[in-house]
Amino acid sequence: MSEHQQEQERQSRRERRKQKRNRRGIAFGGILATVFIVGGWLYMLTNNDASQATSTLEKPKTTDQATKNDESKKETAAPKDKKEAKKEKKKSKKKAAEYAQAAWVTRPFANVYSDASRSSVIYKADLGDVYEVLDAKDGMVHLKLNDSIEGYLPESEVRLEAPKGTSDKAVLAALSQAVANQPIDKPEQYLGKPIAEFEKKYGAVGNTQKDAVNTYYFSNAGYLLVVSDGIIEAIDWTNASTGGLSTLGEPVVDTSYGTWYEGESLQLKVFPDNGKMRLRLARDPGQE
Repeated sequence: MSEHQQEQERQSRRERRKQKRNRRGIAFGGILATVFIVGGWLYMLTNNDASQATSTLEKPKTTDQATKNDESKKETAAPKDKKEAKKEKKKSKKKAAEYAQAAWVTRPFANVYSDASRSSVIYKADLGDVYEVLDAKDGMVHLKLNDSIEGYLPESEVRLEAPKGTSDKAVLAALSQAVANQPIDKPEQYLGKPIAEFEKKYGAVGNTQKDAVNTYYFSNAGYLLVVSDGIIEAIDWTNASTGGLSTLGEPVVDTSYGTWYEGESLQLKVFPDNGKMRLRLARDPGQE
């Protein structure tokens, strides 16, 4: 073997010894790292404190926290709920008309007929009377006068559109001026109510008269109740003045036989009666 070959052999042996030492170092380092890792885990398991843990995930809410959040949401929603309730209340105040279609009588002593052919007169309707319309045909309007009686009026003697006028407040103010020593406290509260409710407060009104549609209860206190199907439809006062009526503006109808003022849901009518003035407060079931 030449000297050059011998030198190469020596270098090769040195390289192999170096690689062997490196492999032993790497193996020892791996063993040492494993020991540190296992020891660290054992320490964490032994000394674990959940309260010191940190995480990017949100901790589950406790029951108290959830309750507080729910209450906060309710408090935030409460003002909105109150506003909605107020809106609904305002809407509900405006009630629908009692009659889907109504007719208002435009003249006093209007003949109401038993049929469209005008065979016979069954009733004399008064100025401003309001009835439910069942049908209208050939110039005649078929009306429901009460729960058991129907009749017909010429279309020329009724109006089918709700009249407009003043306010109920103005109507009641005029009434208070026209009727001195008012014997009924807030008479408007009894309109549309059973006669029994009125008599419970003021006693039985024994003097009565009837026609085909209404029963009239006469009181010695200077008023009468117009009752249909047991419900008070109007209240009349005799010997009333007309002083407060000028505040009501233009009437719906003004004739020598009667004058009709319209409020929002109330009517005030004046009729000459044997040299005196009879005043009638009536409800209007045709108004919305």
